[in-house]
Amino acid sequence: MEERDFRKRFEALKVSDAERHALIEVKNAKKKKYPVWKRLMAVTVLKELIDQNDKLRQSCQQMSLDLDSEKDGRRRLQNRIQNELEPLTSRRQFALVLIDADGDGYIFRDVFLNKSEEGGRNAADELLGRVKHYLQGLGLDINNTDIAVRAYANLRGLGKACAKNGLMKATADLSLFASGFTGRQPLFDFVDVGLGKERADHKVKEVFNFFVTIPQCKHVILGVSHDSGYAPFLERFAADKLISNRITLLEGYQVSPNIRNLGFKKVVKFPSVFAPAPSSTGPHVPTQAQLPPNGIPPVAKGPFRFAAVDPGRLGPVLKTDGGQRLDKPLFVEKGLVQAIQKKNLCHWLFLKGQCDGCKRNHCHPTLGVEEQDALWVLARQGRCYAQRKGKICEDPTCIYGHSA
Repeated sequence: MEERDFRKRFEALKVSDAERHALIEVKNAKKKKYPVWKRLMAVTVLKELIDQNDKLRQSCQQMSLDLDSEKDGRRRLQNRIQNELEPLTSRRQFALVLIDADGDGYIFRDVFLNKSEEGGRNAADELLGRVKHYLQGLGLDINNTDIAVRAYANLRGLGKACAKNGLMKATADLSLFASGFTGRQPLFDFVDVGLGKERADHKVKEVFNFFVTIPQCKHVILGVSHDSGYAPFLERFAADKLISNRITLLEGYQVSPNIRNLGFKKVVKFPSVFAPAPSSTGPHVPTQAQLPPNGIPPVAKGPFRFAAVDPGRLGPVLKTDGGQRLDKPLFVEKGLVQAIQKKNLCHWLFLKGQCDGCKRNHCHPTLGVEEQDALWVLARQGRCYAQRKGKICEDPTCIYGHSA
């Protein structure tokens, strides 16, 4: 029984006691032959107490009716909420595939890229088949699980690189490929994020944050393992077993050591979908027999061009609130920086894709993202020319250091 019910009963008992005492007083008054005015006063008090008791009874009855009404309203609200939530809780479960395709970490195989829009449709079919086969091995009910795929890239920049490498006839062919990929399955999307590598990063992170906490999202296959910049973002999820058990890292042609060391248990590779290594039309790589005893190729005359290098990944320009330029954060192991330093690689050729000629090494296979970042760390040891002149550098492809 609630407190207010006790209070009502207590008030009712007080009234009843008062009535009883009043009756006793009237009776005693008769016996003792009290004066008439005292008898009248006792009768008046008794009448007032009876009226008050009647009002309290009516008030209790009204409050009881109000309480019953509140209970009915609460039941109706509970039923309405339950009816509204039922479609959400009964909605089909799904698995999500997120791919940062803005670079050479996840390049679709030539057999797909060469066929433009038709290749996009074929790539979607092959990816769907590989994903279903993998998820089935994890114990998911594939027949009752939707597969959603989101791939993000700068289509213009990536299409230009593919065209230079001979993977496509024209830059616009990648847009057709993306259209075929998106249109093949209702939950497949190849999204153009525009210029700037950080845009793809931002999209992947925000979409992942949104879906990973939804109960219907049973698993996420995450294609970001090539880029060490994702390591700080993924670190907080790696420590949460409830989330990390629902994450699989999609391995491209390489896995960043910083991401590998996070300890995610599930890693998968789809070699029938993605190329095992980035294609290159870069400089000739001499064999060991052609190298001098020190292992460094002799100086060659320029100019040099390396079509496999995308200088767009160097941008965008980052600035402080005061307008001073900042260097993009890089996460590279010290040992890798030392290894790259020993190769004496040309900063311009392997970071920007071209060099008019210098004394550094221009003969080397395509660098992975981790190796490029290590070379970029070395390039930043030289201060930007514009900044040395007291100017603010606005070049998004500047490879030199800017931060104080």
